[in-house]
Formats: sequence, C-alpha cells, structure tokens
Amino acid sequence: MKKRTCYRLMIASLIGVIAATTMLFIQIHKFTKVVYAKSTESSLEEELYCDSLEMLAICVQAEAGDQLLTGRRMVADVILNRVDDPDWPDTIEGVITERNQFTSYWDGGMDKVQEPDELTIKAVQMELKQRSWPGLYYFTAGGYGKYGTPWKKVGDHYFCTK
Repeated sequence: MKKRTCYRLMIASLIGVIAATTMLFIQIHKFTKVVYAKSTESSLEEELYCDSLEMLAICVQAEAGDQLLTGRRMVADVILNRVDDPDWPDTIEGVITERNQFTSYWDGGMDKVQEPDELTIKAVQMELKQRSWPGLYYFTAGGYGKYGTPWKKVGDHYFCTK
C-alpha cells in the first residue's frame, strides 16, 4: 500500500529518476565499488523522498479530503510553498510536524488515513509538477486565521498569503 502511493506520486518527477538511473548505469561501467556506495546512498535518498511524498499526500487527505480538487491542490501548495521559504523548515516532514501548524498531524487525523484517495493523489501530482498558488502559506477552517493576509475562501478553507 505504501509503495503504491509512493510510485503514483513519483510520476510527477519521473524525468529526474530516469536521469539518475542513466548516471548510475554509466557509473557501473566505470567504478563498480563507487557505484555500490552511491547506489546505496541513492536508494536511501529515494526512500526518504518517497516517504516525504507519502506524508504530503496523507496530510492533504487528512486536512482536505472532503474538499474538491482545487481545495486539495491549495493545501498541497501551502505545504510545498513553506518548504521552499526560508521562514519554515526545508523539508515536507519539517513543515508538517512543526508545532501547532497542521491540526491533522497533532490530533491524530493523519494516523486515520489508510491511503490517500485518487483525487488527493492527483492534486499532489499536479502541484509537484507545477505550483498553481505560489503565494499561499496559511489556511484554516471556519474563518481567516490570525496569520497572513486573507486571500480567498475555497470550500471549507480560508487561505492567506504571507
């Protein structure tokens, strides 16, 4: 189940995997011992990347699983935008697990997600390929929060820019 979700999410970055595989093949022919070390390191990096994509999809499902595609994409963007911003942690896990940021992480909502549904997978894939809302950094349910500049209500969520 975990691998299937990961593979579906990795489609958005397939070109990078192909390039890495090609480089690995070239290295095999030149330096077998070096390749083994790099392959092991690469496998670990791929596994960590896969885990972070799965965590992203699970968080989006827990936070916005009852929303339409646009709302789910926007939640994914909030997380990815924070990863790219120096004011927040630089990993998906770091952003999601930051204290008091994503309710579903802290209240156990993410633990209840067995596997993200097809719409959530699609939303995450779309935003990994190209961000649609690069200025979104916050969202809340029930009204605009105290952080950021109120921007737009989509579904049950209120989104804010920095």
